Formats: sequence, C-alpha cells, structure tokens
Amino acid sequence: MTRIQIFESARSEAGRNVRNRLDAMAEVARAREQGANIEHYEFASDAPEFMRDAQVKAYIDTVGADALPLVLIDGKQALAGRYPTRAELARWSGSSIVKVHPDSGNCCSGGNCG
Repeated sequence: MTRIQIFESARSEAGRNVRNRLDAMAEVARAREQGANIEHYEFASDAPEFMRDAQVKAYIDTVGADALPLVLIDGKQALAGRYPTRAELARWSGSSIVKVHPDSGNCCSGGNCG
C-alpha cells in the first residue's frame, strides 16, 4: 500500500489560510475513510518527526518551514507548498474520487453531484 506523508504547519503561508487548511484536512479524512494510508504531521505538535526524516529536514533547512506543506509518497517528494487535492490523494492511494453534494453533505456518484 502506498504511504502518503503530509508535513505541514499552521504557521506556513498555506497553513494560515484557515479555510484552505480545513478543506485539505477534510480531504485527508475522506481519503483515510476510503482506505488511504496517510500520515499527517503538524510542526507544532510533531516537530521530532520533521527532524527525523532527512528529506523533510533538508527541505525545511533549504526553503524554510513557511514553504510547507510537504507531501512524500513512499518517501519521495510529490508535492510542496500547497495541500494535495482530492484527485491527487485518490491517484496516489489508488482509490476512487467520491463527490460530495455541497447542500446535503451526502456522497453521490454517477454524475449526480453538482
């Protein structure tokens, strides 16, 4: 199974956009519900994880923590500077994309969502 790791910080430029961050975390939760193997690390509470991974540490040392989030797929950098989309998470994890109708919050498929 593909291992997806997301390293982010609420203080980064992307993390300060609260709506964007909340939407991204909702997508992560949805992908996990569909079976995706996603590890999520937040700098304020998981700092040792950032320093434990040489690639993550080098990224922060080079471009700074403000350039987070950083996404690794099976240990290789796949995305940096923004949160992954639903489509990216689905592609990386091999799951299907489930649309959510904005009014009802119910999942739907077959082109029934707007």
